[in-house]
Amino acid sequence: MMLNSGLARALWLALLTFVLAGTSRAEDLVIPGSGNPEYVLGQLAQAFNARQSQHRVVVPPSTGTAGALRDVGESLSPLGRVGRMLKDDERKQGFLYVSLGRDPVVIAGGAGVTVRNLSTSQLVDIYSGKITNWSDLGGKAAPIRAVGRENSDASRQAVARVIKAFKDITFGPGVKIVNLDPQLLALLDRYPSSLGFLNRSALAACTTRVVHLALDGVDPTPENLERGSYPAWVELGLIHKPNGLTPAARAFLDFIRSPEGERMLRRYGILPPGGPG
Repeated sequence: MMLNSGLARALWLALLTFVLAGTSRAEDLVIPGSGNPEYVLGQLAQAFNARQSQHRVVVPPSTGTAGALRDVGESLSPLGRVGRMLKDDERKQGFLYVSLGRDPVVIAGGAGVTVRNLSTSQLVDIYSGKITNWSDLGGKAAPIRAVGRENSDASRQAVARVIKAFKDITFGPGVKIVNLDPQLLALLDRYPSSLGFLNRSALAACTTRVVHLALDGVDPTPENLERGSYPAWVELGLIHKPNGLTPAARAFLDFIRSPEGERMLRRYGILPPGGPG
């Protein structure tokens, strides 16, 4: 008998909590949602779990920001992770937002890419199919394996804020469109001549060397983001419902806001709340 998706998710989360329970810990916290903050939250969870034994935080594979809204909305989890700020209609549904900070969106090449800078017009030409080989950009000859994202993706929206032509761009026939961040990371790892775009901290999950390309001569560093000279970024966050935070969720949020948590966020290139406007 097939289960509907909502029931299947509920059973999965219940089973995961049950499997993790079996100890003297007061509570285990599963935080579903976006791939953008997945890696850095996983690192924060490891540090939090190591410094105390009362709670355990688990960061499962990405289900997207939509997955966080769904699971928190259905009370399947007290916290969800998102790769953007909440929209007005989402706030009206009662979701509350906790900012983790701003993360530069990087134009990233695979390990074999020798180009180190792209102009905004070159990036548009690549994704529209006009430029298909790195040699056309002065690099080592190799086909550009461009990886695109759907319109709703937070990283694509960040690029489109900077490059207006990206908002309604028609991707060329050679562009591979993926829906989740782990799919993009896998392609960057697999193909040395690949090209994609994703927030800096998420790229740390790649298992091969990834090239961070400058955009119009500006490197995608947190320092340039803080100075306001690098224009593409996403704001990472967590969401919850009013009065929906459990003791484990509150403890983990307190850890993220602590000096140790802020140092970790900065270590992965994220500017904690209070950075530039």
